Amino acid sequence: MLVLALVISGCSALRFPGVYRIDIPQGNFVTEDMLGQLEPGMTPDQVRYVLGQPTLIDPFTPDAWFYPMVYQPGRGKKVEQRIVVHFDNGVYAWHEGEVIEDFRRKVTGQQDLELQERLRQQERERDSAPGAPASAEPGVNEPGVPSM
Repeated sequence: MLVLALVISGCSALRFPGVYRIDIPQGNFVTEDMLGQLEPGMTPDQVRYVLGQPTLIDPFTPDAWFYPMVYQPGRGKKVEQRIVVHFDNGVYAWHEGEVIEDFRRKVTGQQDLELQERLRQQERERDSAPGAPASAEPGVNEPGVPSM
């Protein structure tokens, strides 16, 4: 029974080429612009309006709100961001943690590059096909469309 469990769990670690894997976003997406709107003295409701509901409020230290973000793309490396907002006497005091610069580019950059390469490949195939127009620009060398 133990051997069967080990064999089955080992299969989940394999990454088969060409198999679609979904992107898994978890947590709160906090940007530098959002943090820039925070000002000392803001109420918890105002902070919640700017950043959204925190993922975790520690019951032992309710003056700290946690905004983690973990993004595991189907292909590529996991990206993590942790922001902690601190309150003093019931009002916003300061925050800690680093916002990932250009977060969306980091998590979608590889996928965008792959998509661009596929589009280029399709254009090359279309242009090299027999009877293809001389230019790939829309409206150029098409019958009935005046050239500029």
